Amino acid sequence: MSATGVVDEIRVRDVMKTNVATVHASHSMPLVASIMELERIRHVPVVDDDQRVVGLVTHRDILAAQVRARVASATDGPVSLDLALPVSRIMRTEVWTIQSSALAASAARLLRDHRFGCLPVVDDGKLVGLVTESDLLALVTEGLELSSPPRPLKVENAMTLFPITISPETTIAAARALMDQYDVRHLPVTNGAHTVGIVADRDLRVAEAVYSARDNASAQLAVALVGTEVLYEVAPDTLLEVVLAEMARLKIGAAMVVDAGRLVGVLTTLDACRIFSEYLKTLSARSLRRAAPPPDPVI
Repeated sequence: MSATGVVDEIRVRDVMKTNVATVHASHSMPLVASIMELERIRHVPVVDDDQRVVGLVTHRDILAAQVRARVASATDGPVSLDLALPVSRIMRTEVWTIQSSALAASAARLLRDHRFGCLPVVDDGKLVGLVTESDLLALVTEGLELSSPPRPLKVENAMTLFPITISPETTIAAARALMDQYDVRHLPVTNGAHTVGIVADRDLRVAEAVYSARDNASAQLAVALVGTEVLYEVAPDTLLEVVLAEMARLKIGAAMVVDAGRLVGVLTTLDACRIFSEYLKTLSARSLRRAAPPPDPVI
C-alpha cells in the first residue's frame, strides 16, 4: 500500500492470512489447543471435506471447556471429557464470513460493530483466508506511517475518554452488567486513582463458567486465575502507530491510557478499527480530489 495509491481499493485479500490452520468437527479439543499454541493463534475455523466453513473455535472456547472439565473432575470424580470432547461440542456454528473482494474498511466495520475477533474469508463457498483485528492493526499502523500527516496521530486522538471502571471488589455479575449496559469489552480495575488490573470480556466469560456464585466472586480475582489479558499502560502523547504495533505484538485488545498516574482513557482494537475506517475515507477523498479534472477556465 502507498499513500498515493487508490486507497479505497484496499481489499480483504490484501490483508488476510491465506495459510490458515483449520480443523474438522470430529477432531478433538486437545488437538485444537495444540494447534493454537504452536501457531500462536486464537481462532481456528472448522471446515468440512469441501473446505466449507461449518464453525469457529476460539481460544476462549477452548479455555472455558478445559476449565469446565477440570471443575467436573474435581466435583464428580475423574472424567475423560478433556480428551474425548470433539470440536463439534464447543465450536460456534453462527459464523459471519466475508469475501476476499470486499473492502478492507468493510471488514474493519464488521469487527468493530459486531465485536468479532476475526472473519473467515470465503469465496465460492470455500475458505480462502482469515482476517483478524491484528491484521487490521498492522495495516493501520503501516498506513499511518506512510501517510505522513502534518501532525502525527497520538493515542489521545483515538482513545475512548472517561472509560467505565470497576473496583477490585466488583463481582462477576456486576462486571457483566456494566459490560452489557455500556456495550464495552474491557473494564479497567482501579484502586483510587491507580489502575491495578483489567477485566476483558473473553476472560470474564471463562470466569462465569467456573464460578457459580457470581454475585459474591470478585471479577478481578476470578479473571486473574484464568485471564490472558496483559495490563499495558501508555501515555496520551505516545505515537499511535507505536502503541498499535505493540498491541498487535502482544495480541491484546486494550491499552490503558495513564497521565500523571491517573487513568484518563482506554485505547481498544475497536478504536483502531474506527480510526482505520476514518483513515481510508480521508485518503480516499484526497485521491478523488487529485483525480478530479481541473475546472473549466472562466472566460
